[in-house]
Amino acid sequence: MKKTVNLSHVRTINQRAILDAIFQKGDTSKAQLARMLNMSKPSMADNVAALLQIGIINEIGEGACSSGGGRKPTLLRFCDNFKYIIVMDFQYQHSYFCLSDLRGSIINQFTIQQTPTADLNSWITMCINAVSMLLASQCITHQDLAAIAVSAPGILNDNDKNYIVSSKYGDLNVGLIEERLTEAFPVPVLIKNSANASVLGEWCCGGGQGCSHLAFISCGQGVGAGILLNGRLHEGNHLAAGEIGFCVTPESLTTKNASLENRICIDSILRQLNCDCQGEPVTFPDIIKRYQLQDPQVTALVDLISTELGCAVCNLLSVIDCELVIIGGDYLAFEEQLIPRIQSIVDNHAAIPVPVIPSRLGEKVSVLGLIATSREFYFKQICTRTAGEEQ
Repeated sequence: MKKTVNLSHVRTINQRAILDAIFQKGDTSKAQLARMLNMSKPSMADNVAALLQIGIINEIGEGACSSGGGRKPTLLRFCDNFKYIIVMDFQYQHSYFCLSDLRGSIINQFTIQQTPTADLNSWITMCINAVSMLLASQCITHQDLAAIAVSAPGILNDNDKNYIVSSKYGDLNVGLIEERLTEAFPVPVLIKNSANASVLGEWCCGGGQGCSHLAFISCGQGVGAGILLNGRLHEGNHLAAGEIGFCVTPESLTTKNASLENRICIDSILRQLNCDCQGEPVTFPDIIKRYQLQDPQVTALVDLISTELGCAVCNLLSVIDCELVIIGGDYLAFEEQLIPRIQSIVDNHAAIPVPVIPSRLGEKVSVLGLIATSREFYFKQICTRTAGEEQ
């Protein structure tokens, strides 16, 4: 029995290495793969045959002969549209939906000006309808999906279904969202913390490419960090790593709701500005317009936010010692003031200063991370199942 388990494990590793190589390298042959992965030709042939059988790779014809002549090799190609991924990501004022192939190419996408903070049940119904629309747009069914991936704020421990979400998000019930989606579409539903999805997005497609140790700071309605250490997402024992919004000061010990997030989130600055407002309530788009006009009240608030974030980044660096910090979220609207202030604090107060840069992926940053997460999940599922079936 022990030998069987070990052989299955080896096949899983080999098939995953082959699948990753074909996905990353592009069109290639078994001989090239065997040399690249230092794998025997019989083992390569067996594992490639298993992947061909399920259809996730295809034979696309003959390649060129080697310099020494001989038979032309048969080329292998990853099948991008073997399965699809649906991503659901909700922002401060809207929800975003997209359908992508396994490569990560977005096939269809749309935004709806509705969030779960207003009416959770209506929002879930809207999400189910949105998934149905995306499937219908390509004439596919849920059986063609590798996964549905959802980003959400808070501490999301999927292992024991323990989801802790701030009250500022209304009656957001992540467990109910997962349950209703699974009932409507019997496919894996992956729930990922928004900041964790974002750091993966930056690592795969953005400014964090090539980094082994990376932090992504999301700031706006929520404040949190996604952390990558040694090229792997660091989520912690309770999947609560990076929850810097809970950072406290001595004042927090005696003042209710004085955590970092509650001090500088969008709701907080709106409350401060609306206290002095005599007319219509100030909205976040109003704040952005006033910032662009260099309203002194708004720029003072942005300086306060930047200082708080700069201190939080310094404290985080003292623990994780990463090589780069990327800032994203709603507050990038204040980038010209925000980034230099955070960088100045890091340069002057961090033990080992590192670059602080803005995200250039915009709202797609967490979406790209969710696609990468779903692909990783599906590749692992495919290779584990295929290797097990060969026993």
